[in-house]
Amino acid sequence: MHRIGYVLKVYPRFSETFVVTEILAREAIGADLRIYAMRPTTDARFHPELARVKAPVTWVPRPTNANRFWQQVTASTQDPEILANFASILPELTELEASDVAQGVALAQRVKADGITHLHAHFASLAGRMAWVASKLTGIPYTVTTHAKDIFHESVNPIWLRRICGDAAQVLAISRFNEGYLQKVLTDTGANLVLIYNALELSRFEYVKPSLPTGTLRIAAVGRFVPKKGFSELLGAVAILAERGVDFSLTLGGDGELDEQLRQKVEQLGLTQQVTMPGPLTQAEVRQLLRSSDVFVAPCVPAGDGNMDGLPTVVLEAMACGAPVVTTSVTGLPEVIRNGETGLLLEPGDVPALADALASIADGDVDTPALAEAARQLIEQNFDSNFQAQRLNTLETTEAP
Repeated sequence: MHRIGYVLKVYPRFSETFVVTEILAREAIGADLRIYAMRPTTDARFHPELARVKAPVTWVPRPTNANRFWQQVTASTQDPEILANFASILPELTELEASDVAQGVALAQRVKADGITHLHAHFASLAGRMAWVASKLTGIPYTVTTHAKDIFHESVNPIWLRRICGDAAQVLAISRFNEGYLQKVLTDTGANLVLIYNALELSRFEYVKPSLPTGTLRIAAVGRFVPKKGFSELLGAVAILAERGVDFSLTLGGDGELDEQLRQKVEQLGLTQQVTMPGPLTQAEVRQLLRSSDVFVAPCVPAGDGNMDGLPTVVLEAMACGAPVVTTSVTGLPEVIRNGETGLLLEPGDVPALADALASIADGDVDTPALAEAARQLIEQNFDSNFQAQRLNTLETTEAP
């Protein structure tokens, strides 16, 4: 009996819809799953799809002082195998925060008791480290899905990235761009790289063929309010539209560290009548927004700290729903948005070009229905969560012991 343990930093997390989609697809084909989270959520809103997840959830205790650290480590190393292996990886453990060590050991004890046969971590950062520790202590193999911040950000520890990926049974890349990047940074680690895109539960994303815009150009953008999303550049572009007299409205959904800064920029640019910022949106609300919009914009840019988007799920959702997409050539985005075929692809940070692209759509110069049709076909071919679940199941149940 194969029993898969999902190792996550936070569960549930509002912004990580791809995790819930993946879990639901795997449960639909009969996978026996357990979820282990290192942190409780601080989100104020939740996607209704969470209610469909059957896997039990364990929040691994995180000690806050030395006494609790030693209590947790002592309690978790009563198992002779875990205790013996703990000593063997002690040099590596000294590189970690004490709370990481305590959680990793506690995770090992719990997954062994739960009969887990394979661990699967999302992100090669905290979750990846915890999966590595638990695997080394128990002998349970693990895979890790890498994304963006965990491999691109300036804070990434290259020693731990190479260690986590090198010791994993498989390392999953969510785009060909990421796969190529990892091939370089993981040279000589023996990492087994596999390309598996994040996917969608297509039954929840009904395709509606768009019409050419008439009247007000309805623009949508959704994401976390962080530099790599490029929302400041988007506001600059729509300000140009306003100067040109283009009739438009922009709905900018999400929240994050730049929330106040973006709201101030809307006021400074005199766009309060055209720009609406409703806060974070559920997937159902995103779908409704996409169906009522003429164009979806994902103006991603490389951030100053090295962070970049991997392949934003909301772009795939827009393509699935029939919302024409305008985005930038960052990481994996050119793999889905082929300029003039499945959307419009621009250079990141080119504000005038973004304004021109939106103006051309407003003028009816872009065959947006044709773009949307081709985009939906691509999503159906390559981003079905049922296919993703089958591939993951095959990987994790046929690996060498």
